[in-house]
Amino acid sequence: MDEDLLTKNSPSKWDLFNHIPYILSTNVEILFPDFMRHKPPIVTLEEIQNAKDLCPHSMGGCKILEIHASVILKVGPMVKMGEAEALCLLREQTSVPVPEVFNAYTIGDIGFILMSKIPGVTLEHCWQSLTRDSKISIIRQLQSFIYEWRRIEGPYFGSIDGGPCEDILFQHSWDAKSRHYGPFLTRKEFNQGVVEAIRYSRPNAQLMKRDEPLLEKILVSGDQDERKVLTHGDLHQSNIIVNGNIVTGIIDWGAAGYSISAREYFCLRWQALDPEWRDLISTILDTDEYEFWAEVNQSMLDYTGI
Repeated sequence: MDEDLLTKNSPSKWDLFNHIPYILSTNVEILFPDFMRHKPPIVTLEEIQNAKDLCPHSMGGCKILEIHASVILKVGPMVKMGEAEALCLLREQTSVPVPEVFNAYTIGDIGFILMSKIPGVTLEHCWQSLTRDSKISIIRQLQSFIYEWRRIEGPYFGSIDGGPCEDILFQHSWDAKSRHYGPFLTRKEFNQGVVEAIRYSRPNAQLMKRDEPLLEKILVSGDQDERKVLTHGDLHQSNIIVNGNIVTGIIDWGAAGYSISAREYFCLRWQALDPEWRDLISTILDTDEYEFWAEVNQSMLDYTGI
């Protein structure tokens, strides 16, 4: 990184996000991930300035910019190269409709993923207007795609590019500090990581007597299951693109990784507010462990609220 960016007069990490033109005008090194077999030109400052902001009210640490009618740029400090690698993996090994990655790189602390725009609208946008038959058809297509990507297994519990776990269970820090959990080589290590995450969800990182029964259950959970299953991890209606009753895309793989088998349904169900959607998705995957992981997640939310 250019040393000028590290001085007290330079923008902070969040300012860098809001000053993309600034970092594009400096000589900061551009880093391409190993999986990019070629390194095409980066998106220009002019293209970014002329782009349409598709999510102007987004608070997720990234921007979604329409560069051309069929090309979008996902950019920001929360954009990780693991997402681009997940998209490439899915296009190579499954029939799951995901964006094609044209380029991916980082400049300073800012990630850039240039990809194809999926045609259609979000399922959230049209769900209420769909017929019951169309909803069931979409659910069956979604089930088929989920089964496809769950056949891909990794060597560790963590993000696709070998980084830490992005599971929601590891995001409930009491002091709001960012901590990394994993990658973990075994289920035992993963379970110990969850216990550690619970500790950091408590005031002053102090576990309590009342936590002990739950911690004991966590430490022995899945002790015979070492599978590290490819998981989207944030599969709600706004990340499913449809055209009529056809699923045309599954987007936003920023939380993807190799995880425990129960994670996909937990994340799918946890965010499901619409009763009909909630009932239909319960037919997609095994629901046996949902109540347990919901209890674990809620135990963290009880203290942090996030």
